[in-house]
Formats: sequence, structure tokens, C-alpha cells
Amino acid sequence: MSKMSGESSDPAPDRARHELGQISESDYINPTPERQAELSAEIDRYYNTPLDMFPFSEHARKPDRFYDFYEASIDERFPGDRDIRNVISRYTRAFFGSLVGYVAAKRVLFALALAGLWLLAVEGPVIVGGMGVAGLGQIAAILVAMLLILPVFAGINALVFQQYRISLENRSYELSRLIVQRTRELQNLYTTLRALPDQEETRHVNAGKAWGARSAYLVRLMMWVAQRMEYLEKFIQVEMWRVRRERYWINWAGGFLVVLILGTWAALLLIQTGSPMPAAPWAFRLFEGLAVVLGLGLSWATYHFWKTPLNLARDKLGSEAWIRYATLDLDNTIGDQISRDKERLVEYLNLNKGR
Repeated sequence: MSKMSGESSDPAPDRARHELGQISESDYINPTPERQAELSAEIDRYYNTPLDMFPFSEHARKPDRFYDFYEASIDERFPGDRDIRNVISRYTRAFFGSLVGYVAAKRVLFALALAGLWLLAVEGPVIVGGMGVAGLGQIAAILVAMLLILPVFAGINALVFQQYRISLENRSYELSRLIVQRTRELQNLYTTLRALPDQEETRHVNAGKAWGARSAYLVRLMMWVAQRMEYLEKFIQVEMWRVRRERYWINWAGGFLVVLILGTWAALLLIQTGSPMPAAPWAFRLFEGLAVVLGLGLSWATYHFWKTPLNLARDKLGSEAWIRYATLDLDNTIGDQISRDKERLVEYLNLNKGR
């Protein structure tokens, strides 16, 4: 799309997350002949270009994923909304990257907590003994230190989760603001186009052919603007499906890592045979037993708590504030326009019957 449209098809990187190109109504309603021909070509591309029923049949390479193919077809037919689609794609890719990073951070914290339990169970007597503590006091100090790992682990995870969630929420609020901006601009353009055929009719009383061409352009443009909004919604739907699907598989991957880390740690702990406290060999078995219990508790906590909310994107994007395609009432708008035209035509024929 040319720069005359007032829409940025590929916004600069430093503005892409914050600003969109503005839709200029005059660029659509009163275009230059060149611009009108360009818009007509875009409308034809949507309405009069058949879909390829056998994509990728010309080569034997692996076809693209369906969502890639589907989004590419939307981009081809509606290049004017490429800026907002790029913002949406960056949001979902950042969401996925943050999710992967957060799950990895949780597993690292889990592994560090287990390492701390192993260190206290195996080397604790040596460490505490070096501080001058011996006997039952030494055993009690190790047990207390092991128990303290659980609240420390929970506190750090809660802090990390809070920062992670706030970051995602802020991204969601920013994206929602931009979607509201674009859908509102499309709605305003649609509303203006809907009223124009009746408003401009009196200006073309003696220019029937010119008015016919003008009204046809306005109606086609109005229908096409409505389709822009519909396909923007479909693009968002596909991207949100990707987020949900990726979260599902990351959840499985995170669970697998918990089992892997816990199993490796338990094996390393249980292969320890020599007691670091020859005077009280039972104490080492006590440390091992407590470490296993706490390790199981940590594994359960790291998987079930501080999880990314299932509907975080849905709840924080606030789609109820967006202007939706369904609210445009396109079918009734076209039907009402045809009804008014037919009524005027019948009235005109009745008035001229006796002439």
C-alpha cells in the first residue's frame, strides 16, 4: 500500500510497540484517481481473487504450518493492517519467550533448592561442625536449615512470578490500547461510508452515471472495510490459539523437567553410603529422609504454584472494549440501503406513470 494511505505497513522498530499509522478518512472517501484505483485493486484482491485450493503442490518440501499459511493469506489481502498485525505477532512471540524464560527460571530455582538440601544432608555436619556446634545442637541446626529452604524458595518464586506477571499484563494493556485504536478508526470510517450514499445523492441529480460509479465505489469500500475488521479479528484469534497451544506444551515440558531434576537429585542423594557423623549414623538417614520429603514438596509446589494464569491474555487484553465486526451489522446495512433505493425507484416510477 502506498504512503498516501496514511497507514504504516512496516513501522519503525522504536515505534512499533507504541504507535500505529493513522487511518485518514479523506484518503478513502475523496481519493485521487490513482489512490481510488489502488483501493479498487485491493478490494478486487479480496473479493475477486480465488483461493488456491492446492497450496504447496508445486514442490515436495514440507508445507508451512497452517497458521503461517493462513496469516500470510490475510497479509496479502489486507496489507493496510500490517502494522497492527506485526504488533500482535510481537506480543504473542514475547509472551511465548517470557513463558519459556519463566519456566526455565522456576526449574533453576527448583534445582538450586534441591542442591541446597543435598548439601545440608551430606555436607551439613561438616559445615556446622566447623562453626563449633556439635552433638544434638549440630543435628538441630541442620534440620532447621533444611526446613528454612522451603519458605525461602516460596518467597523467591513469588517475587519472580509477580515481576513476570506484571510484565505480561503491561504488554497486554498496551496491545489492547492499540487494537482499540485501530478498530475504532475502522468503525468510524465504516460509519461515515454507511451514511455517504444517502448524503451525496442530492449532489448527483443530473449525473446518473457518475453517481452510479460513485455509489458503487462507496458500497464496495464499506463492505471491504468491514472485512478488514473481520480478518483482523481472525488474525487475533489465530495468534491467541498459538499462545494457548504453546502454553499447553510448555506445561508438559515443565512437568517433565521437574521429574527429571527430582529423579537425578534423588539418585545422587540416595547413593551416599558413608555417614558424615560416625557418632550418630542414624542422623544421616534422618537428614536423607527429610530431604526426600522436602524435595517432593518442592517439586509439587514448583509445578502447581506460581503458574502462568490460563486466561491471562484473555483477561488482561480486555477484548470487551474492542470494536467488533459483529457490531457493524453489515448485512442489515446493505439490506437497508437496497430497500431505500428500491422504495425511491418505485416512487419515481409511480410518479411518472401518467407522463
